[in-house]
Amino acid sequence: MKKKIALIFSVALAVGLTSCKKDIKEINKENPGQFSDSDPVLMISGAQLANVLVNEGEAARMAGIFAGHHVGFDRQFVSYNDYVVNAGDFNNPWSNIYTEGVAQCRIIRAKAAKANNKQLNAVACITEANLLLTASALWGDIPNTEACVDGISSPKFDKMTAVHNAAIALLDSALVYGANHANYSGAYVGNHNWAQVANTLRARAYLHMKDYTKAAAAAANGIAAGKDLLANHSQATPGAWNLYYDFLDWNRSGYISASGSHMEKLLDSSAIFRNNAKTDESDRYAYYFNDAGYTPLDPNWDGIFGATANFPIVSYVENKLILAECAIRNNDATTAIGHLNSVRSDNATNIGGQYDDYVIGDFGPGQMVPGTTVNNAISKEILVEKYVSLYGQIEPWCDLRRTKNEIGVTPNKGNQLPQRFLVPQDEINANKNAPTAGSLFDALELWPQ
Repeated sequence: MKKKIALIFSVALAVGLTSCKKDIKEINKENPGQFSDSDPVLMISGAQLANVLVNEGEAARMAGIFAGHHVGFDRQFVSYNDYVVNAGDFNNPWSNIYTEGVAQCRIIRAKAAKANNKQLNAVACITEANLLLTASALWGDIPNTEACVDGISSPKFDKMTAVHNAAIALLDSALVYGANHANYSGAYVGNHNWAQVANTLRARAYLHMKDYTKAAAAAANGIAAGKDLLANHSQATPGAWNLYYDFLDWNRSGYISASGSHMEKLLDSSAIFRNNAKTDESDRYAYYFNDAGYTPLDPNWDGIFGATANFPIVSYVENKLILAECAIRNNDATTAIGHLNSVRSDNATNIGGQYDDYVIGDFGPGQMVPGTTVNNAISKEILVEKYVSLYGQIEPWCDLRRTKNEIGVTPNKGNQLPQRFLVPQDEINANKNAPTAGSLFDALELWPQ
């Protein structure tokens, strides 16, 4: 809780400094004992911060353990690593999504519509869609149509497909309102364009639904190189740090590790043979893991999860790998390899190491990148690249469940990876429509196993 409050204050301070003088002058004209309405322009940063907390914080760490990115090593994380959880473990991200995220976005959208501020309305639509897509990917069926509605204390749970379609509709609305700008980006940094962000999120949603044609069409207008949507951690001060750094090095040192994780094995050629004549992952290994004599091996809080490392929420690499997967699903190997090579070139530029271009002859039975067929080998390489490139993010766990674990991540315990988060205890206590049965291994509507 202290971490969340500090971060909220940091963002509020960053977006509010320019208006302090005006506020001080005007405050004496108001009744200090009477509440005033909230400015939606200021509210949007809080909703974006909720989106950052969900996609970079507790939910991402749990999804990373379930996906084999991390290993739970100490305290309750040992149990999480064995898939022993309870409904109360999921209260915080649920609150981030609804109380601090979706509810605020809906207020902002109403206020923006009343003021005819179409740009702000577009950004609120994109933020809400991002939250809903993430929540539905984590839990499956979730409240949407009756969520955050005055007078409804027990909202119904909408089907996963319906929530995804609702999120796509929000993104479509954002594009109609006009999103070809970077305004209202208080929690983010970078050279992003909201229209491109909306299209990559549309592509993500269609990919979840296995509609590869629509996903490719959306991604064609998605995030370009250098246009990532990044959570802003550029200030080296407590509360503004990268949330992984805050957890790994400041608040919960030693709770999770990388030793023995599927990710560590992929990047260590002695365990899983990912390196080949065209690929050397040594630099990425050093960037991802703190290999400075620590036992066990830790995720790198001096590298990818450094204190001032801005965190990708929606990225060019994800967009390109969506295009690559859609192409190979539609049996276009040449196009798929072209998109994959674009990501490999980006790796060489931004991480270092060797990532020479692949050609079709590199894939298939007995080839450099093996598989049962050429297309099977290309598909797996694309999914493995996405699994590795999106380290610490939620989408790799989505891919594992959507593809029935096509890349072969070994479960920590038993013979099946977790399929969903549990409905939070707070929601069960407050909502008579909340499902109370089920387990981590119940498949979601869109991703039957």
